[in-house]
Amino acid sequence: MKLGFRPPDNPEEFLAYVRVLAGRYSVVEVAGHAAAHLMDAIQKAKHMGFAFCFHARYLDLYPGSPVEEIREASLKLLREDLERAARIEAFRVIVHAGNIPWTDYPPPGLSPAHDALRAQEAKLRRAYLGKCLESFSKLASLAADLGIQIALENLAAPQEVPRTAEEMALFLQIPHLEFCLDLGHAKIAGQNPRSFFELLGNRLTHVHAHSNDGHYDVHLPPSLADLKLFSSHSCTVVIELPPRNIEEYLEMHKLLVSENMSTV
Repeated sequence: MKLGFRPPDNPEEFLAYVRVLAGRYSVVEVAGHAAAHLMDAIQKAKHMGFAFCFHARYLDLYPGSPVEEIREASLKLLREDLERAARIEAFRVIVHAGNIPWTDYPPPGLSPAHDALRAQEAKLRRAYLGKCLESFSKLASLAADLGIQIALENLAAPQEVPRTAEEMALFLQIPHLEFCLDLGHAKIAGQNPRSFFELLGNRLTHVHAHSNDGHYDVHLPPSLADLKLFSSHSCTVVIELPPRNIEEYLEMHKLLVSENMSTV
């Protein structure tokens, strides 16, 4: 596996992280919302030998929206991110698929309407996924034309898609589309990481490695047990931690080396 990290969005801190982590990590994941003001820092990191992946913007984007204007506006921004990623010579763009607009229903036993509301939610989810398939077919085609890879990420919350390995597998029908397994999101969603690995196979090319308490997406350091699943897999594993302390990234690298887990 190739080992990557997510630096802070501030240019000065971005460069401070890449200088310290050079020689230990080989990939930097750039945040799409910050890319415009990181261009000089990215070029300096490139001269230090780093490769780049790019996390597309995702807040308030709904590429599966049933409303065409919203869906097309979301696709416009994602196309811009693909083009920007190509300009910085990123090899891969990570994308989110967004969420359905409603999951408000009473728990079982509290209301006789529970089953009907859950059925309506499932209908909305199927419709959203269908539009996502259309949208990501277009994005994957553009990515191929730009010479860049695109990877769809699993999400955590009940209203988000795709949330399970089975929902991710629906997108296998799209040529050129790859997949990103976020370990923290899978834990919150109650999903076994191995199920993604088994269903998606070699098209699972990217991993966001972090952990949590199963309830909140707090991005704690990942466990070695989780990472061992990918140690002999040809994928990029990005240690995805908030900019609390660069020592966390140094300690993570030290642990991987001590376990003889390849990071090249």
